[in-house]
Amino acid sequence: MGFEKVDGRPFRIPVSDTQSYRQFGNSVVVPVFEAVAKLLEPYILKAVNADSCKVERI
Repeated sequence: MGFEKVDGRPFRIPVSDTQSYRQFGNSVVVPVFEAVAKLLEPYILKAVNADSCKVERI
């Protein structure tokens, strides 16, 4: 996955999945999330519109 250490040992997260998701979620700053959301918005809207067109045709 690209996180292997130089000595060959695998990268491990020593906490539960739930705890790691909380920690990772708290590590994203809001302005970065907002910027990414704004960049993705046109693609998401395009996908939603494409799906709604498919539903109408059926």
